[in-house]
Parts: sequence; C-alpha cells; structure tokens
Amino acid sequence: YGYLAADIVGKKCGEVIGGPVIKAKSGALAQLASKAGVSLQEADARLGFLTAKAAEACRVMMANPGTRVGVSILVNRKKNGVLFVNECLVLSLKLPAVNWSYCVGFQRDISKEVPLHALLSAATSDSAYSALVSSRGAALDARRSTLLGVGGENVVRCLHE
Repeated sequence: YGYLAADIVGKKCGEVIGGPVIKAKSGALAQLASKAGVSLQEADARLGFLTAKAAEACRVMMANPGTRVGVSILVNRKKNGVLFVNECLVLSLKLPAVNWSYCVGFQRDISKEVPLHALLSAATSDSAYSALVSSRGAALDARRSTLLGVGGENVVRCLHE
C-alpha cells in the first residue's frame, strides 16, 4: 500500500492502518465523510465501530492460537492518502524452536467487491456488519482454509524458515 519497511517496522498495526491513522491524518476523516455522504461525527462513529470489530476479531484469534483466524473488514489508507476497503485476516502462531507467540496479518484491497460506501453503511449495527462479512463467505473461507487447513502448513513452514 505504498509503505516502506522503515515506515512500519516496530509500529502497532493501528499506528499504520485503519481508524486511528485516518483520524490522525489531516483531512482523511473529512475525505471519508464525503465519500460516504455522512457528517464528520457519523464518519467518526462508523470508523470507531469498524475499529472495534477489528479488535474483537483479534481477541477471538488470540484466545484460540493456531485454530482461529481473525477476520475483519475495515477502512484503510494508503501512504498516498487514498482510502480503500481492507479485508484483514490475522493468525496467531508459535515459533516451535523457542515457543514464542507471534501474529501474522494478511491484508487485501477489496474495494472493487465492497465499495467504501457499502462498508460504511454496514458499520451501523452488529447485524449489518455481520451480514457484510457473511456475504464474503466463499472468498474468506478459501483464504481461511489455506491458513489453517490444506496448504496452511506451507504458510507456517515458510514463516518459520
């Protein structure tokens, strides 16, 4: 998304992507409100809702290391300022040699499948957001099964090498 390693190494994901960085960048929240056709306050509330959903997905994943993939759909911002819809899958694993836990995130721009205004419309209630995530079922299941099931061992082996 345009970031260099030096831009992101050592930072928490919320310092680089999603709601917190959109709120911190001058004009980004106004851009979001304009694209969604809502007030600044409403854009802020919906961004907060999506950030909370991403945090919830991380908590579920961390409570079930190696067995659950955290899934969230949120607004993200490229380094050049372009806002887009981000599908984020996060997996918690352990490094076998030293038994250290670590997390790996896989992000994908799905703006062509889920327009920004559709995501922000769904960011008004748990049921609307869940329906949006469910509508992505087949695509998410394929990626989830690659991470946890058939082919998942290849991902893990690559990460542990």
